[in-house]
Amino acid sequence: MTSNRRPSAAPGCRIDDPYCGNERNTKSEISLTGQTPTKQLAWEIGSINVYLEEIHQIWASALGVSHPQLKILMALSTDDGVAVNVVAKMLHVEPSFVTTQSKALEKKGLLYRRRCSSDGRVVQLSLCEPTHQQLGNLAAQQLYLDDFIFKDYASEERSNFMTMLATLKLRIERARHRAALDCLVAALPSRSC
Repeated sequence: MTSNRRPSAAPGCRIDDPYCGNERNTKSEISLTGQTPTKQLAWEIGSINVYLEEIHQIWASALGVSHPQLKILMALSTDDGVAVNVVAKMLHVEPSFVTTQSKALEKKGLLYRRRCSSDGRVVQLSLCEPTHQQLGNLAAQQLYLDDFIFKDYASEERSNFMTMLATLKLRIERARHRAALDCLVAALPSRSC
């Protein structure tokens, strides 16, 4: 019979300290030695993304919504009256997906959907006040996590790291475009003179 219990921390360690007595981190991780920098980057970012997605899943469950619905709510937390297509661009999804999910969130009483007064084709989304409060509680948890995750980094180091990541993101985006172009050129029939 499989147990669903999480492993307890090693003696003298806190359960939330990933570096204290956790042999799994050192023995069963995939060895990245000898990998190209791009492959190593992909592994590390992929792992980080999985962990962050799991945290968001926990928060979504606490709010009684799906993970994609939580992302929509979080996208609306900074502005009031955000157009569906703007939210879709922020989340890198189709506007029809945001429309469908926002209708479900409206039924749950978590947001409002209103037609734009200047353009009736545009639907704008706004959070309900109780949803603002719930997301405020999540923001406090996010601050705690930020402190925990970045506790060993000075503000300048954090800022430099984020700048490096943003630069990498832009370069990878350009590389993606280049790879698509290369594949297109390779797929074209060769012409002989």
